[in-house]
Formats: sequence, C-alpha cells, structure tokens
Amino acid sequence: MQPPRGAAYQSDLQNNKIMSVVKSKRNQSKVEFESIFFQLVDGIDNLVEHDFYAEGMLAVKNKTFLEIRCRTLEDMTDKLIYHIKIANSIYPQCIAEWEERRVEQGKAIGTCYAILTNMQRIMIRLRIPDNKYTLDIKNVMRMINSLKAWRKSDNKLRSKLENN
Repeated sequence: MQPPRGAAYQSDLQNNKIMSVVKSKRNQSKVEFESIFFQLVDGIDNLVEHDFYAEGMLAVKNKTFLEIRCRTLEDMTDKLIYHIKIANSIYPQCIAEWEERRVEQGKAIGTCYAILTNMQRIMIRLRIPDNKYTLDIKNVMRMINSLKAWRKSDNKLRSKLENN
C-alpha cells in the first residue's frame, strides 16, 4: 500500500519537476562496494574450506599445493582490503595525494588479477570444472570493475585539483 501523496507532489510530478540522478552521474554506494568485497572473501573462504573442490586422490596428492594456495589467497584478500582502506582514507588536497590514492587503487586492482590468476592455477592443477568457480570469478570481476569505476571517477577530482 502506497502512502498518500500530497497535492504539491502531484503538481511536481505533472510538471516533471521531480529530480532524479542521470544514470551516467550515479555513483556506486559504499554499501554495494563493501558487499562485493564480502561476497568475494566469502567465496574464497568457501573454496578454502572445501579444498578448492578437489576430488579424490587429487586433494591428497596436492596437499602441499593446496596449503600454499590457501595461505596465498587469504594473504591476497588481506592485501586487497588493505589497499582499498588506504586508498579510501586518502582525501586528496593536492596532486601528490591524488597520485598516492591512485597507486593504492591500482594495487587493489592488481591484487584482484592476482587472485584470478591463482584461481586459474588451482583449477588447472586440480582439474576443477569451470562451473565450480563461476560465481567467485564473477565476484572478482565485479570488484575489478568497481575499483576501475572508482578510479575513473577520481579523474574528475584530479581536474579540480589541477585548476586550484
């Protein structure tokens, strides 16, 4: 059930004075950004808990490999959140700070690509079907796209800093 609308709202609606944000000007909410990260981390934790879905003797034969990959992926997710938090904590007031923030954003993107590379190594080594990792790979790609969008939106900030 919809709440009753006032006459002023109806008048504005008829005159098309209700403002909405143009799609190209919309920013991703911080909550969505964090939810992508937590989905990514949960997916990696799930892979680790299930020995990367290795079956039978492959898991036994590759025990050392699995242990190393577990530590590596967990370290990478820690690095990813580290770089994101550092970049997010920098409020650029000059070009040098903007560049420092961009470097941290770039490191976060690079870490995502390293996570993908490790997942591919695991899938090849353990002969895991692609469909087992589809959601996790999509989450990593969403994170990469989200980070790239954030970096792109910072380009506007650079032009403002250059003009000051």
